[in-house]
This record gives sequence, structure tokens and C-alpha cells, in this order.
Amino acid sequence: MLGSAINCFQRHLKAAGRAPSTIASYSHALELLMGIVGNVKLAQINEEMIENAVIRLSSAARSTVTMNRIKSTFRSFFAWAAKSGLIPRNPAARLSLAKTDTQRTEPITSGEIETFIKTIRLSGDRHAERDYALFCIYAFTGVRRAEALALRVKDYDAVSRTLYLPGTKGGHPRPQPVPRRLADALGCYIRLLQKGNGAASAPACLFLGRNEHWPLSVRCAQTRFDKWKAASGIRNNLTIHSFRSGFATLLHQQTGDILLVANALGHSDIQTTQRYIRLNMRTVREAIERAFV
Repeated sequence: MLGSAINCFQRHLKAAGRAPSTIASYSHALELLMGIVGNVKLAQINEEMIENAVIRLSSAARSTVTMNRIKSTFRSFFAWAAKSGLIPRNPAARLSLAKTDTQRTEPITSGEIETFIKTIRLSGDRHAERDYALFCIYAFTGVRRAEALALRVKDYDAVSRTLYLPGTKGGHPRPQPVPRRLADALGCYIRLLQKGNGAASAPACLFLGRNEHWPLSVRCAQTRFDKWKAASGIRNNLTIHSFRSGFATLLHQQTGDILLVANALGHSDIQTTQRYIRLNMRTVREAIERAFV
């Protein structure tokens, strides 16, 4: 049945180390499919049923990006089902993704970063220490939103000043160097966690949500970002992902080494890295002046 196959697919994704946000996105798209076709036998689902489901979902004013994500989920799910022997072939193989004009994320500037984190530090908010450490991680390591939220206390090595990211987009753990100012922020925050809970019973999650046994949710992190963005007065069009783009841009301006930036971001393809780097006209002009003195 479709429902049981979806459950098996979720287990497969978890075993493969996919990020919780990715699994949640896949699950939501497949729940939409089941809401349309019903909990039928997997082998009964054909190309026409899937295409009709896509047409029906498209009519609900979903964006092209969202529909591409849904279609990619259908293709991945049925490809997995075919490879696992649950169905003879992939009925979603013919689905094609629509071309989109990818909008580049606006990078946050160093000045905006300082204003943003200073606002948190001086706020007196009861979650200020947590939020300060979290957004310093985003600003000074460029990690993805879900990667930071998945961190555990044990994933930070204070001696080597290294974060060991347990859940990356590609599913492979990787080390992330930490600059000294972030190390200071993390050290203060972790000591606060241990002091409040006792070293022996310190929480496993680095960034706790309402439940002390669960990490801060993506939605809650977004709410906290919106709060501090409004309070600090930085540009309204910035997002949490702007920290990643800003990190890449600032690191490239400092080093001029795109391979180094790609490594710092955890990218295997430099073309992906290039989408994060924003060169301003002043940088280009100065480079030209140096080249043609």
C-alpha cells in the first residue's frame, strides 16, 4: 500500500542520514499525493494518476519552485520503490521540472552582522545567550539552518575549535573550523548550559526548544530571526540563508580563493559556490587597477 511504502521510504531516508528538514519535505509531498490518489496499492499508481495529481496540486497557486520540489519527490520516491522491487518500473520518470529563474540570496554585510548580534547581546531577552550563539554560528561558519539546529553539545571540540556537523545536506558529517570569537561565544553558552543543568545532566542538544529533550525547531529559529531582524533595523529582505551567502562573500573577498570557500561551505561543485558569492563593483574596480598599473 502507498502509506506503508511511504513509511519505508522515510526509514530509508533516515538510515541514509538525510537531514530532518529534507525528510519532512519529502513526507509532506507524499502525503499530498496520498490525499489525492488514496491509500492504494503501489502497483496501481500509473503515469496518468501522477500527472493528474501534479495538475491538481499546481492549480492550488503553488510556486514553480514548490512544484519542482514536489515532482522531484515523486520521482525519487518511485525510483526508490522500483529499485527496491516494490514496483516493476518508475511511473514518475516522465515528470520534468520547469525552468526557473533562481533568485540569488542577498548576502548580509559585516556591518549588518555586527548590528544584528549586538542587538541580541544587549537585549536582556531570556533566550539571548542561546540566540547569540546560534546566529554567531550562522554568521561565522556559514552552515545551513538545519545543520546548526541539529548540533549537539558533544559536536563542538573546544580544544581544536571545531564543530563536527552531524547532519549535512549531502548526508555526510564534516568538520567546520570555528573562528576565535565564535569559540568564545560557544564556550560561554555551553558553560551556561552545564551550570543550569549540572555537568552530568547537561542537555544533548546544543540549541534547545521548548522541550529540553528536543532541539529548536526550524519554525522557531525563523521566528527568532524575524524578531532580531526587526529589532536591529537591518534590511528587511535578508533571510537566515543570507548569513551563508554573506559568509561566502566575505571569505572570498578576504582570500580570493573560491576552492577554499567551496570547502568551507561543504560544496562539491564550485558552480554551486559561485551562486553564493557577490562581488561588488568596488572589488572589481580595485582588481582591475592592480592588474593594469
